[in-house]
This record gives sequence, structure tokens and C-alpha cells, in this order.
Amino acid sequence: MTVLPDIAGMWALHGTTLAPDGAVLYEWDADLELVPTPTGFSTITSTKGGASGGRNSRSLSFAEKLTALPDGCWHLRYGYEADPEHDATASHEFFGLAQLTFAADLESAEGTSCNYNGRYVIMRLGVVRG
Repeated sequence: MTVLPDIAGMWALHGTTLAPDGAVLYEWDADLELVPTPTGFSTITSTKGGASGGRNSRSLSFAEKLTALPDGCWHLRYGYEADPEHDATASHEFFGLAQLTFAADLESAEGTSCNYNGRYVIMRLGVVRG
């Protein structure tokens, strides 16, 4: 039995949305909550909108997979979709895939995400404990 890493709780997420040529389209911030499950963690991501023109939204994860890496890091992969119960996302749908690699000290992670269903974009993700 693998012992789960201590990554539950709130994380501050910073995202950078990229154009097809890799140029930065805009940057955004969100709260990322990691919720323990019997086999790993589920995620709740709540974007903050703000000056970048983004809107507030919330997404929930599905099909999460957490893998211990030989160097002491942890790799979390998951699908996500709009939360239909949230005011800002009830009127539109989106879904995507994300991956985060947590540093061995479990204080930060970096990764990528891609979003589908109307906004076909690639994003760089960085998180730190909130």
C-alpha cells in the first residue's frame, strides 16, 4: 500500500494560457483544492477572473491518477469539467486534461493543461501552498 503524500488542502494556482505558436495570450489565477480520496486526490479549481479578462469559473476533476516518482516527486494527472452547480459555469460547458508534478518537498508543483469544447487552449500551470 502506497502512503499518500501530504498535499491535501488549498493551493494558489497561476496559469498562463498560450497561443498555438507558444506566445502568451493571458495569465490568470485560481484556488486549487486537493481533496483526499481513498486512492489519491480529487481537485476543485476556482478561477479568479480579474484584469486578464478571464471570468470566474469552477471545475471538478474526474479519473485522477497519482504516481510516486523515483526522485521523491509525485505526478497527478486528471480530467476536469465545468461544475454545473456553480453560478459562473452553469451556463457553459468545458472540459480538459491536466497534469501536475509536485516537488519532493511538496511545497510547489508545475504542469500543463489543455481545455476543450469552445476554447481549445494549452496552459502552463504553477502551484504553491496557499
